[in-house]
Amino acid sequence: MKRYLFLMTWVLTAGVSVVCGQRQWTVADGLPTGEVRQIVELPNGQMLVNCEGVFCLSNGRSFDIVACDQNRCHTFRKYVNQYGQMWQGDSLLWLHDFYRAYLFDVRSRSFRYDIESRLNEPALASFLACETPTPPPTEKQWETIGEYGIRDVTRATCDGKGGLWVGTRANGIWYCPPMRVKPQIITTANPLIEQARSTHDGSGHMWMCKPDGLTCEYEGQTLHYDRNNVPSLPHNRTTFITQLSEQRYLLCDSLCLLGYFMPEKMDFHLLNTSIPSLAKYRHIAGACVIDGKWTAVYTQNGIFLLDTEADTLATFPTAREIEQYSSKYNCMLKDGNGVLWIGTQNGLFRIADDKAERITDLNNHCIRSLVMDADGDVWAGTSCGISRVSPTVVNLGKSDGIPPVTMMDRAACLTDDGRLVFAAGGGLAVAFRPGEMIGDEKPLPVVITGMTLNGDPVAAIDSVLSYSQNYLTFQFSTLNYAAPSHDSYRYRLRGLERSWNVCSDGSGQGTAGYKALPPGSYVFEVQASNASGLWGELTELSFSIRPPWWLTWWMKTACCLLALLVVLCMIAFYLKKKKAKLERENDARVNRLFELREEARHQFAESSNIAPDKITVNAEEERLVSLMLKAIEAHLDDEDYNADQLARDVAMSRASLYKKLQTMLGITPTDFIRNVRLKRAARLLADTQLPISDIASRVGFVTARNFSASFKKMFGLTPSEYREPKEGQ
Repeated sequence: MKRYLFLMTWVLTAGVSVVCGQRQWTVADGLPTGEVRQIVELPNGQMLVNCEGVFCLSNGRSFDIVACDQNRCHTFRKYVNQYGQMWQGDSLLWLHDFYRAYLFDVRSRSFRYDIESRLNEPALASFLACETPTPPPTEKQWETIGEYGIRDVTRATCDGKGGLWVGTRANGIWYCPPMRVKPQIITTANPLIEQARSTHDGSGHMWMCKPDGLTCEYEGQTLHYDRNNVPSLPHNRTTFITQLSEQRYLLCDSLCLLGYFMPEKMDFHLLNTSIPSLAKYRHIAGACVIDGKWTAVYTQNGIFLLDTEADTLATFPTAREIEQYSSKYNCMLKDGNGVLWIGTQNGLFRIADDKAERITDLNNHCIRSLVMDADGDVWAGTSCGISRVSPTVVNLGKSDGIPPVTMMDRAACLTDDGRLVFAAGGGLAVAFRPGEMIGDEKPLPVVITGMTLNGDPVAAIDSVLSYSQNYLTFQFSTLNYAAPSHDSYRYRLRGLERSWNVCSDGSGQGTAGYKALPPGSYVFEVQASNASGLWGELTELSFSIRPPWWLTWWMKTACCLLALLVVLCMIAFYLKKKKAKLERENDARVNRLFELREEARHQFAESSNIAPDKITVNAEEERLVSLMLKAIEAHLDDEDYNADQLARDVAMSRASLYKKLQTMLGITPTDFIRNVRLKRAARLLADTQLPISDIASRVGFVTARNFSASFKKMFGLTPSEYREPKEGQ
C-alpha cells in the first residue's frame, strides 16, 4: 500500500515533471553548487555553466568541473552588478561575473589567461564596459517556467534542440525538453487496465480470469463460466486461458490443474490425471501456441512442450540454455515471423531456429510482460520501465514519461486504436502510441565530452604521445538531454580493434577505456544510432604513441647490426678454432705418418723377411708391395728382370712406381728388386745348405763374386760369414 501511495505522489506532484520529460541536476549530479548564474551552449552542444565563479561542462549525463585560476583572470576595478557574456568569433567566449572577466577557449574546452594582452581590442570595449549582460528569460520562456512551477530562477536559455535550461539560486538546473507527446498515465479505474490484464483470442473474445470464475466479452455480451454452469471445472479461480483452436482452449487454475476447456460444450477435460509429471511444476504461469500440435507451457520452475494431439509432454529445445540464467518464466510471445520471445526473472530470450539469444541491452532484465504492436514490433514490460525489443532495443524511462515501477505479469495489450497498454498494479497503467514515443528522427552526432590520460583529465590529447602515455579513456555523448535512453553507441580503436564495441545503458553517455596501448598509430571512432537502429555520422580522433628509444627503428637497426656483428665474430672465432684443431690433427697425422714411415723403413732395412703389412702404412701400399713381391718372386732367377718390367707387372709407369717407392721406403725400384733378391738369398743361406753359387744363381746374380759384393754391402757380411753361425751349431 505504501508503494502505491508513493507512486501516486510521484505521478501527481514531483512525478509531473518527470512524466513530462523534465530533468533536474543538482550538486549530486556533478554541479559544484546549486547556485547557477550563467548557462551558455557551446557549438558542439555542451552546456557551460557558471556556479558563482566555479565552472562546469555538461557531458550528457552529469557535469565535469572545468579548472579556472581566478588569480590569472582580469579583475574589475569596481563591483559590477550583473553577469555578462560575449562571443569573439566562434571559438572564444568572454564571460564576466560581479568581479572578474574570463576567457574560455571552445576548441580546447579550457580557460585562457592571455587576457591582459587582449584588453585593448576594440571588439571588447562593450564587454569590458559591462554592456553585454546575459539575456534574461524571454516571455515565452517565463511561460514554460511557470507551467513547470520552477522557482528562484536566475537564468534561462534554449539549446539547439529546443530544450529549455533554467538556472536557479539554490536548486541547480532544471531542463524542460522540447514539446513531445507524453504517455497517458492511468491512475484511476479505467477499462484499459482490465483490457491489459485480459487475454484476447483470435476470435475477438476478451477473457478475464477472476476469483469467482471466468468471463468472456464479445461484441458487447458478457458470458460467465464457473463451477455452477461448468461442473467439470476444478475451481473457479483461473490462472490463464489460451486458445488452441476455434472450439478448444488450454486452461489452468490456481492449483496448477491443467486441461482443455470447450466453452460451447460447457466442458473441461483435466490432463493432470493422465500426465502425472505435471505435478512437479510449482506454478504454471501461461502457455504459447507453437503450431497445431505443440504448445509451450511455462511455469515458475521450468518450461515444457505439450502435444495437444497425443496429450504427452516433451522437453523444450532451448530450456537448458535459458535456465543457465533463470528457470522462473514470466511471459512468452510468438511474433509474426514465427520467432519466440521468452521473458524470465533474469533475462529476455529470442528463440529462432532452436537457438536462444539473450537480449543484453535492456535497462532491466526481469521481464514481466510481452506484447506486439501494430507494426509487428515486440515490447516488454519489466520490473523498472518499458522497452521495445525489436527490431532494435529502445529503453523508455523517466525522460520519456514512463514511471520507474514494476509492470504486472502478462498484463499488456494492443488496443484497437493502436495504443499499447501496460498495467503496473494498484490501479496504475501506462498507455501510449509507439510511433509517438519513438520517432524517426535523424541520428545525432557524437561529441567526445571528456578524456583522461594516464588517469588525469585532459581537455585534449596531443597527436603524438610518448610511450608512457598509453592509458586513455574517452567519454562521449550525443547530448540528447530530451531522450537519452533512445541512443545507442558503438566505438572501436582502429589500429587495435576491428570489431565494434556496443554500449547502451540509457544514461546518455558512453565510456571507452584502453590500458597499456602498444606504440603505433590509432584512430578512435564512435557512432550513435537512434531508436530505429540507424547509425549516424562517425566521430574520429587520431593519435599515435611513440615507441621508447629502445624500440625505435634506428635502435632496432643498430641492434640488428650489432647482433649480426656478434654472430660474424662468433662464426670467425669458431672457424679459427676449428682450423687450429684441424691443423693440430693434421700435424698429428703427419707426425704419425712419419713415425710409421720410419718404422716401415727400419723394418725393411733390418729384417730379412719382407712382410707387406710391416713395411707399409695403409692397405693400398700393402697391396702394391704384395704385387711387387709376387712379380719379383716370379722372376727371381732372371738377372735381366728390371724396374721397367716390374712397373709393367704392377700396372704402373716407371715414374709413378719410382715416386711411390721413394715415398714409401726412400729407395728406387731397382734398389727394391736388389733388396728383395738379397733378402731372399739371406733366407736361403740361413735355411738351406745350398752352395753359395747356387743361391746366387737362384736370386738372379750371374757371378758369385758380384753376389758376394752386393750381399756384404747390404748385410756387412759375406755370404759365407752370414752362414757361419749355423754351421758352427
